[in-house]
Amino acid sequence: MKRTIGFYIEFAAAVVGLVSAGLYGSSMIITKNTYTFIIAAAAVAIISSFAATKNPKVFNWGAPLAACLMAAGIAYSITVMSDPIGYFISGLYTINDLKTWITFMIVAGVSWLLYMIAGFTGMVREA
Repeated sequence: MKRTIGFYIEFAAAVVGLVSAGLYGSSMIITKNTYTFIIAAAAVAIISSFAATKNPKVFNWGAPLAACLMAAGIAYSITVMSDPIGYFISGLYTINDLKTWITFMIVAGVSWLLYMIAGFTGMVREA
């Protein structure tokens, strides 16, 4: 089995996802559930991408599942930050108060997009 570009994209998405977890640590409001979803997505991606080299028909599901987990982490961080976002809209907070969370959202969104791309490309192909 030869690794395809999807294998490397999924691995890069896992690394970017772990970087986003590090950025999330400096956000205004932090929850363990968001960390859990992001780290679970990276673990599923890494395990499935390396296992796909042994049995590609079973383990090509890793990238779509990791994308779902990453989307859940992003959605959960949005729900937790709904009050600070409202305070920003009303003028009680400035953009500097939300800057680290916005940076996390951008990096996490890139990770999610890479998972989606990897899900459509496949991990391995026949030699």
